[in-house]
Amino acid sequence: MYLKYMQIINFKNSKSSRLEFSKGANTIIGENDSGKSNALTAMRILLDDSYYYNQKRLKESDFSYALDEWKGHWIIISAFFDEITEEDKSNEFCAEIIPEKDKENLDFLKSFIRCEDKNYGTITLFIRPNKTKRKALFEASGTEEFDSVRSQIKLCDYEFFYASRTQADFTDEETYKLIVGDLSSKKYADPDADDSSILGTKIEIMNVWQHISMVYIDALRDVEGELRKPKNPIRQVIDCIEGEIAISDIDDIKDKIRQLNSKISNIPQIYNVGECINNKLLEMIGIVYSPDIKLESRLKEDFSTLAKYLTIIPSNQTDIEQLGLGHLNILYMAMKLVEFETNRNRELLNIMIIEEPEAHIHTHIQKTLFDNLQIAHSYTQVIMSTHSTHLSEVSDITKVNIMKKENEHISCVMRPINNLDSFGIDVLKHKGLPFSQILSRYLDAKRSVLLFSKGVILVEGDGEEILIPTLVKKVLGVSLDEIGIGLINIGSVAFENVACIFDEERLQRRCAIVTDLDAMVKGAKKSSEKASLLGEARRKKITSLFASNQYVEAFYSEYTLEIDFANIKENREIICEIVNENYKQEVAKETHKKAIQTGTNADRYDSVHTVVNNISKGWYATLLASKISINNVIPEYIIDAIAFASKDIMSVKILWKIISYSLAKHKEQDNYSELTEMFKAAISIEQQLAFIEKYITDYPEEMASIFISKVGK
Repeated sequence: MYLKYMQIINFKNSKSSRLEFSKGANTIIGENDSGKSNALTAMRILLDDSYYYNQKRLKESDFSYALDEWKGHWIIISAFFDEITEEDKSNEFCAEIIPEKDKENLDFLKSFIRCEDKNYGTITLFIRPNKTKRKALFEASGTEEFDSVRSQIKLCDYEFFYASRTQADFTDEETYKLIVGDLSSKKYADPDADDSSILGTKIEIMNVWQHISMVYIDALRDVEGELRKPKNPIRQVIDCIEGEIAISDIDDIKDKIRQLNSKISNIPQIYNVGECINNKLLEMIGIVYSPDIKLESRLKEDFSTLAKYLTIIPSNQTDIEQLGLGHLNILYMAMKLVEFETNRNRELLNIMIIEEPEAHIHTHIQKTLFDNLQIAHSYTQVIMSTHSTHLSEVSDITKVNIMKKENEHISCVMRPINNLDSFGIDVLKHKGLPFSQILSRYLDAKRSVLLFSKGVILVEGDGEEILIPTLVKKVLGVSLDEIGIGLINIGSVAFENVACIFDEERLQRRCAIVTDLDAMVKGAKKSSEKASLLGEARRKKITSLFASNQYVEAFYSEYTLEIDFANIKENREIICEIVNENYKQEVAKETHKKAIQTGTNADRYDSVHTVVNNISKGWYATLLASKISINNVIPEYIIDAIAFASKDIMSVKILWKIISYSLAKHKEQDNYSELTEMFKAAISIEQQLAFIEKYITDYPEEMASIFISKVGK
């Protein structure tokens, strides 16, 4: 068996979240404050016996930040275990968590658990008002008294109800209303009518903790301190293997301890201390009342007591303190895995939660560590939260949960592969390997950009990959990284293979596709009808696949990036500089420069096409990037793509930086001083927004104004 799902309802910044896990090593990634640690805490509340969380620790801030009023609402944390084997079922504990019978209407349950047999079990914690308070709310439903009854609820009125055999998708709003009620409409569910098939049956959580072991390894862990604790991994292992130690060995140790105790006790100086204490007692209370005492060694002979003196030291050093933090962290993980191996006969499942395993660990060791954790035995499941792009690159995309901040208070959980295989079969017509596996291999080098970026731009070649980031930085004054956009070079025009990840049920982030139409130019010798037909076919294909997908949109160069860039008058000077620097023959230089600066569209097309091919596309883009300045102009389709990819993530702070950078172009204008004074005086968000509006009105031709106008649409 293994942990397949965690449902987290109304806990901190998880309003309604479901995380999905697989066997082996799983990752939870996300930006800062996206809720990764809160999700791990919820898991520990339910399954970690060392994280004792009860009514006395419950705080108002534990309720979802999305709730206008926490009183009356429930916090629900539910674990779903799948693939419970026949061997597992022989354990009485499994009988307690496997539903006795399936609900009559299993449609929603089948879509949730994706299995039809009863090889699954559930454990759920409901943190809810006690029955008296729930009954009072129910009786006051629909009346003016409801708000009064609700306002009197205190944290001490909440109970912790642990249940097994729950069969519900608690992330479904209608299910929540069924068991709790609709508090916004002053309606509350009748506690006397609780549906046991949804809420399950009461279970003792201590029984759960005896059979499911969860260990938490903190990012800033004190390994030395952990090893000094009574329940350190070494002591736990020794407790398990003590029965396997030969009786003769134990008897031999006991005999040696008795000899050692006698030897210590009979050391003259130690014996004399006892005599001195005896004599002092005689002086104080006399021979009649004075006890006869002696000082002796009493090292305990039982093996479990001796185990606390066992510790780990490097073979070539004298103390564990001489190891660095990285090695200490890895050592602790190794010891916990050994402990799990030793305890496997007592426990059905071991879950290791590691927060930021990359802490203090070198990049290459991170990758090796994760690779080896992937092959952890079936009875150990690893769940890690990480910021590491290196770990993300080696993570199996099928085992990744991505947490995204929907707003300041709420996060959502996204799974890149939800229904991806069926999309591959039904829409992309892929055959053979599941599409999720194909994509996982395809994205090995690009995965960190894909998973960590807040918006993505897909491009088809090296020219776009080199030139677009520089254009944005030099012309707008901000980098794509600052905005939160990742740029991925597909290396082909098969955009659909990556863009399909961006969808309402997978990654809810905007993806802009940037590609060429290669349209025909009348009179141009280098223009290709075949390329033009392929470009138009590509547009039709992308439109048919993603027209109804709000997260994916394509933006097309009429010709190619190099041609469209040269068709803008302000950009031609630096192209001519490249011609000057890379051509030796004066005739060729002048011919190309004239065609680029003042020639017809056909002449310019042929000339730029020739120059690019002679220099090579990637190197041409590199040379061009080195000459870009604030005075150049970004082709409109690229501005449109950046605006689309950043629409959900753009902030006033970024817009303000773009305006600040753009102001430098107006130094020679009469109103520059007035403009800068207004800029400096705008302190509040409202004042800054007003200034931005004035700027784009007064300078509509500026790249900053054009970009900001498009982002705002």
